[in-house]
Amino acid sequence: MRLFELLFSAQLWAASSAEAEEHAASIIQLVFPLINFLIFLYLVKRFLLPLAKDYFRSRREEILGAVEGADEEKRQAEEKLRDYQGKLSRLVAEAREIQAALRAEGERERAKLVAEAEDLAAKIKVDAGFLAEQEVKIARRQIRAEIARLAQEAAQQVLQRHLTPADQKRLVKEFLTDLGGAR
Repeated sequence: MRLFELLFSAQLWAASSAEAEEHAASIIQLVFPLINFLIFLYLVKRFLLPLAKDYFRSRREEILGAVEGADEEKRQAEEKLRDYQGKLSRLVAEAREIQAALRAEGERERAKLVAEAEDLAAKIKVDAGFLAEQEVKIARRQIRAEIARLAQEAAQQVLQRHLTPADQKRLVKEFLTDLGGAR
């Protein structure tokens, strides 16, 4: 503000009292500034306006290109989103199918194992029955052998008690004659 007061007061001081009176503007004072303004407008139109138009046109094209690029990128992103959503839904369905297939495979494997276990149990029963029969046969043979041994011992004891030496000679003679006749 101080600078403005200083400049304004300097103009008032430099002006004389005769010039301080109001004068009507002369034609020269009006025409020269008008011509000067028209020249300025012509220069602005001739040099500055084409540059401004070019700048704003290129800027507009850049903005339109950016908007179109953004629209294209948005369209591609939406397409990718739909694609990924489709893949995701297919993956969920595929996961369910795999899960169902695994369950079915597990059930088949379980049924197979149960069948194999039942077959094995039946085979073990058959084998156990066969082994039991064999053990019974062996036990019967052993019992028969034991009975035969006991019968032989009992017969020997009875014979030794009731057999006389004359009976013994006669039996040996009969045995030898039977043995000779068999030849």
